[in-house]
Amino acid sequence: MESAGFLALFAGLIAYFSLMALKPVAARIRLLDLPDHRKVHIGAVPLIGGLSVFIGLFAAWMISMPLTGGYGIYLLASLLLVVLGAVDDALHVSARFRLWSQVALGALLTYGSGVSLVDLGNLLGMGVIELGWLGPLVTIAAVIGATNAFNMVDGIDGLAGSMSLVTLLSLSLLFLLAPGNQLALALAFSIAIALLPYMAANLRIPPFRKRIFMGDAGSMFIGFSIVWLLVKGTQPETQALRPVTTLWIIAIPLMDMVAIMMRRARKGQSVMKPDREHLHHIFQRAGFTDRQALVVITLVSLIFAGTGLVGEYFQVPEWLMLTLFVVAFAAYDWVLSHAWRLLVLFRKRKAVT
Repeated sequence: MESAGFLALFAGLIAYFSLMALKPVAARIRLLDLPDHRKVHIGAVPLIGGLSVFIGLFAAWMISMPLTGGYGIYLLASLLLVVLGAVDDALHVSARFRLWSQVALGALLTYGSGVSLVDLGNLLGMGVIELGWLGPLVTIAAVIGATNAFNMVDGIDGLAGSMSLVTLLSLSLLFLLAPGNQLALALAFSIAIALLPYMAANLRIPPFRKRIFMGDAGSMFIGFSIVWLLVKGTQPETQALRPVTTLWIIAIPLMDMVAIMMRRARKGQSVMKPDREHLHHIFQRAGFTDRQALVVITLVSLIFAGTGLVGEYFQVPEWLMLTLFVVAFAAYDWVLSHAWRLLVLFRKRKAVT
């Protein structure tokens, strides 16, 4: 734990100073988020939060940690993904190009590292579901899903960072309790600490006075890293968590992405089409401030993650944990699908009181 703590502190310090150094550069290279019909913030906001997190992790890891065990490939693929995200932030590449780039980088990570999902656990109560040759393909799909899930949830100040911290700290605890996961622990905890300077800037906590956004470079990097850690954590020889537990510790980003895509598909729209129908948008329309919505959504995410951790610790049967998750997702999807009716009811009650 000492080495993980030292690496995390080093990554956090580098992330802080890189955040300071990148601010004057952002305007020159057009890494700015400008208001439009979907974005209601005021003025041009630098999109450098995610870059600072990656720089902090990359520098700290290259100085003191090994590149074996697939970590070298992970850093290379992450670097390429961050470059892609930064280009997207500055020039707005097409969704198709971004998707196929994620497929390529997911394949590089999976086949290059040799690390992929081996099984899905005993999800149905009839024995472990082995993946065999499908393992790498399922892993690539998971990489793409998680990368986009954390990208989509980045909608109000602090939300993507808070969701990331919930997942990364949950993983850190699981890796700490399972032998043979020192490198995975160091990686998860280092990214979590490197996120803190960005979170302070994003929420304008002193000494930061001006807001900074994570950007696609950051949100995609976070999702990419989290799915890599989840896959590492489910490896049989050093297993820190069962596959079903992964659903619970990334519950809100995963549920939000899947529910929104299902809703768009039912309407005959492109599943990648941006809109203002995410969970945080519903809270905003209900009259919550961004900070209130952040607190509520983070608390719900902590409850989901805590449920997964408790289920993992007490080894609750995987089929039961999956059933509970499906029920929770069904409830979540129902709320999103009936959001307008619920908003009307909420506003009426609020007006009466």
